Amino acid sequence: MQGFILQINKVKNQDCILRILTQTKIIQVYRFYGLRHSILALGRNVDFDVEHQGIFLPKMRNIVQMGYLWEADYARVYVWQTFIKHLNHHLQEVGELDEFYFALLHQGAIKMEKQNPLRVVLEMSAELINYEGRSARMHQNECFICTQPLEEEICLGRAFLFAHPQCVMQKSFNREKILQFLDSCSTIHLSDDEVEDLWSVFALGL
Repeated sequence: MQGFILQINKVKNQDCILRILTQTKIIQVYRFYGLRHSILALGRNVDFDVEHQGIFLPKMRNIVQMGYLWEADYARVYVWQTFIKHLNHHLQEVGELDEFYFALLHQGAIKMEKQNPLRVVLEMSAELINYEGRSARMHQNECFICTQPLEEEICLGRAFLFAHPQCVMQKSFNREKILQFLDSCSTIHLSDDEVEDLWSVFALGL
């Protein structure tokens, strides 16, 4: 079985419980002495076996890292793990899920090798928002706080929700540019400064 590690919780001594996103579900597994093994890290893609043992959590065995060269780059790892933390929180109550989520992480991990990591994560976020049908709200042309019509300049709340600059006192953006970003799931038309500003918005959560 293959999956991405969403969360690692220390249980006792060096044991831990891991929350892992696989192709069709999110599972929890128990790993004896897991904290001793550097292979178990947040966001890492691993192949492993599961040993079921009755009423307790299944055990994780025979772990193999599906590594990427960029994992030696701290800056890229930081951006990737930030996305993983937000995704884990977003999927906190989810068990079964579509293959989209695993594919999103798999493709994103490949892109992280050569592309700007901030752009990769922002584009993954736009894909997620579109897949879950949340982008339709952005096209309603109303502030998520006061529900009044928006103008050309907007501010963004968590998950890139649109608001008036006077309702959310933060960096403003051109509305059409943000719509283009969300609809195309691409940051190619955005400057590096705009990407960094959008990263600050992403940091609020998915």
